[in-house]
Amino acid sequence: MKKRQCDRFSIPGTTLYYKNRPGFFSSPDYPDHYFPVLNISKGGVSFLCDERLKAGRKVVLKIDIPGVEKEVELLAVIRWVSKNREQSYKYQAGAAFNSYGNKKNQNPPDILALLKNLEPQ
Repeated sequence: MKKRQCDRFSIPGTTLYYKNRPGFFSSPDYPDHYFPVLNISKGGVSFLCDERLKAGRKVVLKIDIPGVEKEVELLAVIRWVSKNREQSYKYQAGAAFNSYGNKKNQNPPDILALLKNLEPQ
């Protein structure tokens, strides 16, 4: 059986908000501005932003996917940041989602099922 090269896919109109992981000094609220998602997969997401995020930064992402009734909230870690060649936003960033499960710092398994259902066949 041939292994798929890439499980990433794009859903036009998908946006996200991000904030630091909950902690003593972090704000419980998301900022008012959202950012366009370039692509998404079961394992992570890439998006445009104006802040030079630092690799290793732990974040909470709230992703708004067109056609999905409720916004999806995921724990993630920023893995890479690069300059955006376009003029719209300064940077592109990639985040890896935490594993899925029912333990602390894991993402809910129902979100994994949702992302699997959104993948193109």
